[in-house]
Amino acid sequence: MKSYAGGMVRDMKTRDRVLLFFLSLVVVGILFTPNQALSFDGKSGWWYTKGKDGTGVSVEIQGNNAFVAMFTYYDDSRLPFWITAYGPVETSVQDRQSQEDVFTGTLYYWTGWPLGTAYDAPRSYRMGTMTIVFHSSDDADLTYTVEGFTSAQGGKKKKEKDQQVFKEHLTKFMQDASPGALDPRDINGWWYDSNYNGMGFFMEARGGTVFMTWYHYRSDKLPWWWTCSADMDSSDNHFSCDLMEWQGGSSIGASEYHRPTASAVGSASFTLNIDGTANLDWSGNTFHLQRFRF
Repeated sequence: MKSYAGGMVRDMKTRDRVLLFFLSLVVVGILFTPNQALSFDGKSGWWYTKGKDGTGVSVEIQGNNAFVAMFTYYDDSRLPFWITAYGPVETSVQDRQSQEDVFTGTLYYWTGWPLGTAYDAPRSYRMGTMTIVFHSSDDADLTYTVEGFTSAQGGKKKKEKDQQVFKEHLTKFMQDASPGALDPRDINGWWYDSNYNGMGFFMEARGGTVFMTWYHYRSDKLPWWWTCSADMDSSDNHFSCDLMEWQGGSSIGASEYHRPTASAVGSASFTLNIDGTANLDWSGNTFHLQRFRF
């Protein structure tokens, strides 16, 4: 059975308005208040499956909703790929002998402009559904259903009648990779540049280390991602890091695990500004970032 989603690496208008920053501002209906800090919910952050480097999920909960992205690799080429989900989080759901928080969202994949070229608004395509049952702040179960998908080679991979369901147990990544206190500043979670809707950054800073993933698009307009990690404690307002590209991995819930390999593809530097915005410098470009409110 082939799988279509996965992967965080250790080295590291009405209802339609909820499609988030991966659509244009007109569609998304973003409320941006740069000086208003967000409270980083205890279930927000990087999640992964222990023993399966290269798999993972980025989660941020704001109020009663969550925006989630998963690392993934195409099933036919094992090249990096990402998908997203947005939806409500229902709290205190009774399940057997305990009460759980349950996220349910629609799963999308995206196409957009190649990084470094002129901006062109991205497009989204429904791919399936996702559910995350949070047993605690560091213990969760992920289930996602794939209904339709375009492969790395451009071919349609599935039809709705050919649904596949994938499951995986998740734990918190940064608590294992860099134990310690969460950076108390409004750094953790989703960032974006309003001039480049459809491109996003997720980061978590904990225990003196920051881990960031950059969600963007490759030369054929299909989704692509890089990661980076660096030292950063609560007294720092800047970090520089090597950007890593990962290939050859397997996805969350895959029946067979493949460990990905990484290669450096350049560097980036992040500077947190006094007003709560940030600049990210890469290859002669400066992206003006702000925290994403949804």
